[in-house]
Amino acid sequence: MQRNHVSEFRKAFKIDKKTDLSGLVVMIDAIYNAMEFGHNAMWKPDWPTPEVGFRVQSLTNLLARTFEHAQAMVVATATGSPASSEVLGRTVIEASVNVMYLVEKGDGGTLLNFMHTWLAEHTKKLTDWRSHIEQTSPSSDLVGRIDSRKDMLDSLRDYLAGVEIHCDLQAARANSPWPKQLLQRFQALGLDDEYFEYYHRLSGACHLTSEDTISYLISLEESDEFKVRLAKEAWAYSKMMTMFACLFFVNAASACARVFGESSSSLNDDRMKLVRQIMDMAPAAGVPNVT
Repeated sequence: MQRNHVSEFRKAFKIDKKTDLSGLVVMIDAIYNAMEFGHNAMWKPDWPTPEVGFRVQSLTNLLARTFEHAQAMVVATATGSPASSEVLGRTVIEASVNVMYLVEKGDGGTLLNFMHTWLAEHTKKLTDWRSHIEQTSPSSDLVGRIDSRKDMLDSLRDYLAGVEIHCDLQAARANSPWPKQLLQRFQALGLDDEYFEYYHRLSGACHLTSEDTISYLISLEESDEFKVRLAKEAWAYSKMMTMFACLFFVNAASACARVFGESSSSLNDDRMKLVRQIMDMAPAAGVPNVT
């Protein structure tokens, strides 16, 4: 029996039955189908090597966390928060690209470097913070709390050292760097244009840029009809970008399945439905008809 993803979605996020979700069915089905398929494609009863087990468990977790953001993105759209859906959409795109890079371009060593990068960055911030506290408030109890946090990071570092030995990943880690810049990961996947067309364009709501404020100020002198048209276009644009973010997630799940030996053709239908809905939405979102 086919699962009713819309019903699951409505129940999981306590969305009132009176809320019309008909315009979101394609997105909901796409992300739920992708998550289920990606998980099932990777997760097997037995793994041939410890490295494969390490990769599968890590990638499954990363995909599931991205799925949570994708769900929240659709919730924001359903409940009338288009700006928030853009913020979450940017997160979904970045996370999806990270998963795609790790599964398509990386190995167990890349995963370890990905994890160690966060540990190094977080440790540096704590060290800088501790230095600041020592100079400004040396008697503060924050110093002890920072040290406690650093001790916890040391235990995580020890755990990863154990993984490296258990999975025999010393050579892989040395030869499989994690690109520091997100743009480099887009480029490695051949997604240079997508970085600027989708990810970068979603920076406005994240960073509270002035674009929307300038549009608002311009509209103050315009008619109510113009204001309504501007608002409708902004809403449609946010929804369209949310659809693009869903596409990225579907592609991430497809990459996971493909690399672990499963055909992702079953997700093509969801992908094509998203593309058709994007094309239908484009005129209302103010996208120029370039022919």
